Amino acid sequence: MTSDPAPLRAARTMRLRAAMEQRGHEALVLTSAAAVRYATGAVPLHGESSLEAARPFAAVVAAAGLHVLGVEPEFVPAGVERHAWPPSAERAASLLAELVGPVRRLGVERLTAAVGGALERALPGAGFEAADAVLLAARAVKGDEEVMLLREAQRASEAAVAAVLPAIVLGVREVELAGRVLAAMVGRGLTACHVEPIFCVIPRRAHDAPWTFPGGLPYRELTGERRLAAGDQVMIDTGMLHAGYMADFGCTWSCGGEPGSADRALRARWQATTDAVLAACRPGATAADLHRAALAANGPGRPAPWPRPLYLAHGLGLGGVEPPFVGTDVGLEAEARIVLERGMVLVLEPYAWEEDLGGYRAEQTIVITSHGFERLSAPPP
Repeated sequence: MTSDPAPLRAARTMRLRAAMEQRGHEALVLTSAAAVRYATGAVPLHGESSLEAARPFAAVVAAAGLHVLGVEPEFVPAGVERHAWPPSAERAASLLAELVGPVRRLGVERLTAAVGGALERALPGAGFEAADAVLLAARAVKGDEEVMLLREAQRASEAAVAAVLPAIVLGVREVELAGRVLAAMVGRGLTACHVEPIFCVIPRRAHDAPWTFPGGLPYRELTGERRLAAGDQVMIDTGMLHAGYMADFGCTWSCGGEPGSADRALRARWQATTDAVLAACRPGATAADLHRAALAANGPGRPAPWPRPLYLAHGLGLGGVEPPFVGTDVGLEAEARIVLERGMVLVLEPYAWEEDLGGYRAEQTIVITSHGFERLSAPPP
């Protein structure tokens, strides 16, 4: 996709400008790929921070219009003014200041020290503030077009993983499975990933787990050269992008496809936790409500049913994982201030683990509706 469709762009820009007005920001300078795309519909090259440093880009949301810098012309939609990224920090700051105009409050994302310092000198009367609060307020609630894209991304990811499940057999390497699912994703039009596909055996004993935090469950989330053995519990996690929107798929599959009694018991515990959290998902509920529901379903005396320092649930949208986060170390008091609204998209990802039995982890994606929630993902295979 060279740029985003006009109705999708218009809805996002309207939400962003409403959030700017509410917080008193007269203009924004955005430099993350997801924020640039959200604000303008222009599509920067997908890559990591090293790519962005070598080929910088930005968007300016000003009263007079929308501008992008450093994005190739074919990826900039009509109605958005395009500029080349200037060759020096001083000239880049001068252009940004010209596009922003005379403002008193400017929201900014990350800038290099050179560009940021030069921009402050170019706009001596402006107060600089982080743009995060405006972006989070605008992006937290998804429009119908965004939910449709998230659903399409999820369906394609589920189909790609389903095509690879029969290959989870004795002797195959974890990395081979990751490669196969990437090929299956490409065959379904998913060519950019936020989370590299993970296929890894869950440890059955704590001393075999490379990832164990005090008070948390033993965990492993690293694909390697390990060859599968009979009965291995293979945790799968993928995060592919469709039109910029992420599908977060996760499940656990037994090597050979036939779960044992321990596997079934762990899945049942995961299901009980997931059902309890889903029952709490509705407009007006808080992240703390979901947190408490998971702890209650998991039973007294057990660690929280998700791996630390990850989370019980997180938001999902353009470019990848995003707030709200549920089950982090900020605590229940802070989570009580995170209120669910219609249109929020959440990924629930509980984890059940028991010494000598192993573990089970899967993910479920939902959107909050007027009276509860709607599933965007199928039940785990």
